[in-house]
Amino acid sequence: MSVPDLQATDFAEFFTSLWSRPPFAWQQALAERVLGGDAVGPPWPEAIALPTASGKTACMDVAVFALAAQAPRLAAGQTITAPRRVFFVVDRRVIVDEAYERAKKLAEKLEDPKEEILKRVAENLLQIARGGLAGFDAERPLAVHALRGGMYRSEAWARNPLQPTIVASTVDQIGSRLLFRAYGRGSGTWPIYAGLVANDSLILLDEAHCAQPFLQTLRAVGRFQTWAQEPLRRCFHPVVMSATPPVDIEDRFEDTSEEPLDPDHPLGRRQRASKPARLRPVKNATRNRATNAMAKVLAEEAQDLVDEERRAIVVFVNRVATARETHRLLTADCEGEVVLLTGRMRPVDKDAVVQRLKDMKLQSDCSESRVLTEPIIVVATQTLEVGADLDFDGLVTECASLDALRQRFGRLNRMGRAIKAQAVILGPADQNGAAADGLEKKKPKQKDDDPVYGSALAATWKWLDERKNEKGEIDFGIANLDRQLQGESLNALNAPSPDAPVMLPSHVDCWAQTAPQPCPSPDVALFLHGPREGAADVQVCWRADLDLTNEETRKHALESLSLCPPSSSETLPVPIYIFKRWMVEKDVEDSSADVESIQTATDTDEIDSSIAAHSVIRWCGAETNLKKDVITKPSDIRPSDVIVIPAAHPGLQNRLGDLPPDSDLDVGDRAYRLTRAKPILRLHPELVKAWPENVAAKVAACELLKDLGRKYEDDPDAVADAVHDFLSELSEPLPERWSWLSRSVRELRDEFPRSRLRDEVHIIGGKSLILVGRRRIRELTQEADHFSDEDDAAASGISHKNGRPVRLCTHLPGVEAFARLHARGCGLPEDLIEAEASAGLLHDLGKADPRFQALLRGGVPWSGGELLAKSARMPRTPAARNNARAASGYPKGGRHELLSVRLAESAPALLPKRDELRDLTLHLVASHHGHCRPFAPVVVDEKPVSVEYTLRGQRMHWSRPTGLERLDSGVADRYWRLVRRYGWWGLAWLEALLRLADWRRSEWEETHNDDK
Repeated sequence: MSVPDLQATDFAEFFTSLWSRPPFAWQQALAERVLGGDAVGPPWPEAIALPTASGKTACMDVAVFALAAQAPRLAAGQTITAPRRVFFVVDRRVIVDEAYERAKKLAEKLEDPKEEILKRVAENLLQIARGGLAGFDAERPLAVHALRGGMYRSEAWARNPLQPTIVASTVDQIGSRLLFRAYGRGSGTWPIYAGLVANDSLILLDEAHCAQPFLQTLRAVGRFQTWAQEPLRRCFHPVVMSATPPVDIEDRFEDTSEEPLDPDHPLGRRQRASKPARLRPVKNATRNRATNAMAKVLAEEAQDLVDEERRAIVVFVNRVATARETHRLLTADCEGEVVLLTGRMRPVDKDAVVQRLKDMKLQSDCSESRVLTEPIIVVATQTLEVGADLDFDGLVTECASLDALRQRFGRLNRMGRAIKAQAVILGPADQNGAAADGLEKKKPKQKDDDPVYGSALAATWKWLDERKNEKGEIDFGIANLDRQLQGESLNALNAPSPDAPVMLPSHVDCWAQTAPQPCPSPDVALFLHGPREGAADVQVCWRADLDLTNEETRKHALESLSLCPPSSSETLPVPIYIFKRWMVEKDVEDSSADVESIQTATDTDEIDSSIAAHSVIRWCGAETNLKKDVITKPSDIRPSDVIVIPAAHPGLQNRLGDLPPDSDLDVGDRAYRLTRAKPILRLHPELVKAWPENVAAKVAACELLKDLGRKYEDDPDAVADAVHDFLSELSEPLPERWSWLSRSVRELRDEFPRSRLRDEVHIIGGKSLILVGRRRIRELTQEADHFSDEDDAAASGISHKNGRPVRLCTHLPGVEAFARLHARGCGLPEDLIEAEASAGLLHDLGKADPRFQALLRGGVPWSGGELLAKSARMPRTPAARNNARAASGYPKGGRHELLSVRLAESAPALLPKRDELRDLTLHLVASHHGHCRPFAPVVVDEKPVSVEYTLRGQRMHWSRPTGLERLDSGVADRYWRLVRRYGWWGLAWLEALLRLADWRRSEWEETHNDDK
């Protein structure tokens, strides 16, 4: 197969075709280093030391091009050494989406390439995504995802280990996945993410004020990956991108060209642009009076900056509470538009706000042509400091550390336009510069140090004050500030960056044990942000159809959440101490910052011992338990919990987040559609109440819900008729805000004829009705998560478009083929390829258990015939699944993969001959749902049955309990032998290749006839 050849000299043409301008000299030089050229040493440097507005996001372009250039290696049977996965990591939640949007434009250009160079790059990337084989047309040249936070089923980035991918995310999300403790995810999937993040990956750590501890952890992981008898030697490149990278980094890439000095070059205009900033002390802006005093002056200065030339103003603050108060004051007094942008926003709301800013042409590539008839003032926390491609005419900011201020000024006249940019820096009037004596020295923490910036805030204010001119100004232009800083030690001026703890093999041994987890287990947060005072977040969303007042309504709540689980796009992060105070109706000012993991915690001992005024439910996927996860005490709230709040709760005046005035609390249906690429319709009186008054179907919805239980619960045909008529009635166009509802109804109407509705409509508690689509929405499919790995039963259901079950005899060889594709496409040696393929062939043998076959049929006893691997008749709610399991006789907590191991052992001819490869195959089978790392789960099987299966002429048989939960079963010993052979992250990656093969085969089975 002919594969286009790409050289470093082609990068300029590639970049120009993407962005309609040639690359900067440093961008071309980096491409030449990464692709080989005359560089000596690792392809990627440890640090890319460039100032803001230098175009550092082009590093993603370089990485994609370098990967495409290696496609000929795949065609020649060689291993690809360039990273397949690029993780663009920031410590600002909103900027995750800015980076995502930039990467998505790149992917779209490759999806539909117009120029010849883009066609060549796209063709090469497709070859890599398909493992060098044809016939996998569902793949795309480049997948792009935003990993915002801890939701079940929000991991579409992990779909294909061969796929060239860019993931924009935060330190917490990527770091926790790397260390086998993925925040917000069930432990069963932890090894998959650890394996994918640590292998074939490039981690670009962008301008993080707290990069040092995470960078130290990344380096330690890189060293530990060589600790194996047979290390797999996959590429793993951590790179920090910062104007001020850590001082101990020697391998730095810098711009050595003359472009930043050329006033006629875009880089020169950006770096030579003048940004005068006036210093203004603010009286009484300390301690309890800080918020109101500072907000008042921030609002005044922002309005004073507005004139005929300066129409777009940004206000940067250090605390969420200050941002809210400043926004309130400006909204009351300002004639123009005022926008609040913080990390305490739901993605669905933030997307709407950012789109509004883009419509006003505030992004840098439109700043030359924008015309604002009304001024606009954006009030933002640290969330806009890094990477935001927005360009303002004026800036007002609270004083912060010098590195933070440099980032904030990167949003002022970002492109070096011919305007008179102006800024104001506000500092407390009594700030005495605690670190004035010898800026190079590190002082011990003082009582009055800033919680985010430590003593650096005082030192920076003093440093600025000493260098202001006769007008009381200092020029924050990039070139001017660089001159001012020559010869200065920045230790005392930059935000404090603590060291991560020394990572020991014993730490990794504990983390790698994911099932069951050891107790105690090291806190990964220390290795991501270092030891610091602070409070973790919880993820919060609202649902209007939940009632947690009694045992019966709680069961109904769990049924509703099981059908429409929380999604990442509908949740917002809330510091845990603020949420606990909300639970007991205590007011609290959100004095936290928007730097990930840096919060101002308060004493919660008294609150923890209180009884909550509001019950909430913690969502843990299929593991959600009404006894432990309906929370009535603040002490039961844990960091990173996903919390669902009944929207009817009072007390919302103590705001948990920043929701736009016209936003609904419950956006579950819209978020479900985006995250899972399937339509859903929840009908409940409180949800229907929020619909626009002029929607004719609102009356029909209320009529449908009236006496719902009495009219329809025992008559499926009547339900089908009523819902079909309702769907037909709700066909009118709706306002843009509600357009998702029109689309969902149309998609459900197209998918379900009247005859199928009787089995698809779920009536819950006689008050609400839920209809969930099974067919995926094509335009959303690539961004959605296709898979569930939450429990044995749920993972065996399908959403096939025509409802046909999947036969075991076709599923097993299908997974074998995908496992071989993954292993070969990743360049594994032949013996490991065959071990992976063998595990794929044997992984689901345990489903031949007659009781499991009955479970797949909804509890109906199996009377022989075709064995199934997956069924469209699997119940979709926990209660229904429990009833089906009891009827089938399948043991509670039963695991088909444990029986698969025993059946495989009974047919040694189907296993590899060499002991270490046989170990690997059996472990991959045992762990393909996340268990047996290191111990098998205990399954009490009081009435085992005889199980037989013949595969490729080999008869397999087992008739006793598996006994694999015993300490002497060999399961744990085998796990540790493999860890020592392939390494902690190497074994996790080998597991991921098989598990993703199983998931991809399941995806294929949803859209193809089982007989083909």
